[in-house]
Amino acid sequence: MSYEMKKQLREIFGFVLAFGFVQLAVFFIYYRAGLSAGFLRALAGTAAGCAAAALNLLFMAVGIERAVEKGEKRAQASMASGYMLRLAALAVYVFAVIKLPSVFNLWAAVLPLVFPRIAIAIINIKKVGDGK
Repeated sequence: MSYEMKKQLREIFGFVLAFGFVQLAVFFIYYRAGLSAGFLRALAGTAAGCAAAALNLLFMAVGIERAVEKGEKRAQASMASGYMLRLAALAVYVFAVIKLPSVFNLWAAVLPLVFPRIAIAIINIKKVGDGK
């Protein structure tokens, strides 16, 4: 994997981790206020969600780098199949989270899946502000 891709992934993973801690803080506040039960379920959900989001992003990055090495037609097919595999894996993850409510808080487990998109948006806004 290229240095630039690793650098971008580290930055996004840092944001995902930071968002995960913020999410845990919110769940802890709700738990302490008596508005939510089962902080450990929220902790497990947040950890699993952040891991799923990070792995999805990592597999996408690897897929992109491999597709670039192929011809245009093969790259499109490779990207499409990679997308379908990642989507199927996320569907299995969400299904498992739904089926295991005693282990995972559903919201805590699913919300981190959007963290990479938020991180990328923040990074892009920051680049525009820096003039890059």
